[in-house]
Amino acid sequence: MVPFIRPEIFPNSVLPLVANHFKNPTASSDTDVHLAFALKQFDERKSDLLFIHEVPNGGLFRIKNGRVFQKKALRVKRYECLEIKSGKTYLFNVNAEVELIST
Repeated sequence: MVPFIRPEIFPNSVLPLVANHFKNPTASSDTDVHLAFALKQFDERKSDLLFIHEVPNGGLFRIKNGRVFQKKALRVKRYECLEIKSGKTYLFNVNAEVELIST
C-alpha cells in the first residue's frame, strides 16, 4: 500500500490515518474507527441520518431495516443499545448510521 499513500490519491486529512492503519492492518478497515469515520466524511450522507455517537444517551433511533433501539452506554469501542421490541441488547459500532426518532 505504500505507493498509494500519497496526496494525489488520498486527501491530506486522511493520509496519516491510512498510513497508521497499514502499519498493522485489521481484517476490515471498518474496525479502525478513526479511519472509517474519516473516510465516511467523503460519502454522500442523507440529511436524516446521524452517526450513533451523535445520538444522545437514552435517545431512540431506527436502523435501515426499521428496528428501533434506545442508546444506552459506550462499552469500550461499541455502544450498547436496547432493542425496544424484543428487549435484547445489541452492540453498535460508533460509526453506525442511524435515524434519530427522539431524545
